[in-house]
Amino acid sequence: MLNNSTLIPLMVVLPLIMAILVNFLHQKDKSVKFISIVSLIVFVFIPIVTLYGVHLFSGHLRTGSFPEISKILIPEVYMGIVYSYGSVQKILMVVLTILTGFSVLTVINKKMISGVYMAMIFISLASTSAIILADDIFNFFVFTEILVVAQAALVIAVQDAKSFKAAFKYMVFGTVSGASILLGIALLLGSYGLLNITDLSQAIQAGGQLTPIGLSAVALLTLGWLYESGLFPFHIIKSNIYENAKPEISALLQVQSKFVLVAMAIILFRVFSGYALIKSVMLGFAIFTVVIGSVMALQQIELRKLLSFVAVSQAGLVAVGLGIGTSFGIAAGIFHAVNDVLSMAILFFIASFVYDKYKTTKLDELGNGLQTFPLVGFIMLLATLAISGVPPFNSYQSEWRLIQAATQAGVPELGVLVILLSVATFVAIIKAFYMIFMKPGSNIKVDTEFSGNILKAIIVVLILACLAIGLFPNIIYDPIYNFVVSLGV
Repeated sequence: MLNNSTLIPLMVVLPLIMAILVNFLHQKDKSVKFISIVSLIVFVFIPIVTLYGVHLFSGHLRTGSFPEISKILIPEVYMGIVYSYGSVQKILMVVLTILTGFSVLTVINKKMISGVYMAMIFISLASTSAIILADDIFNFFVFTEILVVAQAALVIAVQDAKSFKAAFKYMVFGTVSGASILLGIALLLGSYGLLNITDLSQAIQAGGQLTPIGLSAVALLTLGWLYESGLFPFHIIKSNIYENAKPEISALLQVQSKFVLVAMAIILFRVFSGYALIKSVMLGFAIFTVVIGSVMALQQIELRKLLSFVAVSQAGLVAVGLGIGTSFGIAAGIFHAVNDVLSMAILFFIASFVYDKYKTTKLDELGNGLQTFPLVGFIMLLATLAISGVPPFNSYQSEWRLIQAATQAGVPELGVLVILLSVATFVAIIKAFYMIFMKPGSNIKVDTEFSGNILKAIIVVLILACLAIGLFPNIIYDPIYNFVVSLGV
């Protein structure tokens, strides 16, 4: 019997309470700073000490006492919202809270302290946490909507025309996506009378083949998944968000998007486990995202835009693993999501450092960086190797597993795609490295007063984490694989 742990909902409730508190203390910078730092320590601590289990809100247990007029096809159902916390949720939550902490520390170090700004970061953390934990599909939908609003607000905070435009488009398409997800949920509720994901999965399996209404729900929810994950054809919308946010916030946004991608894919697999076509559809959109994202990254001459398309193409690679559909492939995809968010976070934090030093991230205006800040250049070189899948770093371990999964599934062509993406990613980022750190002749003024010691410490910690996972991959991969096998998808 799993624990009905009271700590599980705290991963959602506490960030929401802290968001309200720092928002109330707006313009009281010292108080906001103190509360933010203490809160982040607690946020990281809770997922680490929480035992695996479930939390039943309001104490509702499984029951068979539902109305006879309902269309429920299984004997017992959950009558309240349920949060589930297992090995994969633990890994995702620890990584999410640590990277959120790094983003907040960077914001504080830049003296951008604002109660409202911090509140939006905490709300986005709470929303992503709820999406990872929720075993209730309507609760999942509610927090995807809140997450979109919080992310748009973080972009708007930049306060220039491009950020306003990017956030507006994100909200408009988010409205369409939200409506799509909600309609899909309504169709499932109308057909099966259930919102709990575990119960829905059992009811759909008990009901045999999907009806046309069920198939419509699959299509609508898959459309929402594509948008929330930033996959083709919504890759431009997502890359615009990354590009126009502050780089340290982009580091956080890409984590949230990839973890939502994984969480929603797991829900789709669980609910529609008997519908094999959904994996093929996922795989098709994932391949388009990988190809288009990597080609567009190669064309960019602005660092943040380049990284934004790399982040999108890597999300496609995560989806390729999920779309392969075998336990090995899904586990490799989730493992790559964890590895990729760490590597991408390093690169976005370096972009933040470069912007603060030069007040621009246009590559053709930069140069001679290696003489000015050699440590950052060295870390960027290592991060380039890491995200390109070069051993002994972490992404090598996940990309190698993706290639093996593709081969075992009888589609070795996907292994070739993984290799080509790695080469394209390396070429795109090493070009940026050369233009920032090696290219001679830049006359742009460097801000000598900005030390960036916090950013330097963060990127060193993250590259060490990438190296550690690369050397000891089973610490992360084995729990993920066991979780995927337990799903039976």
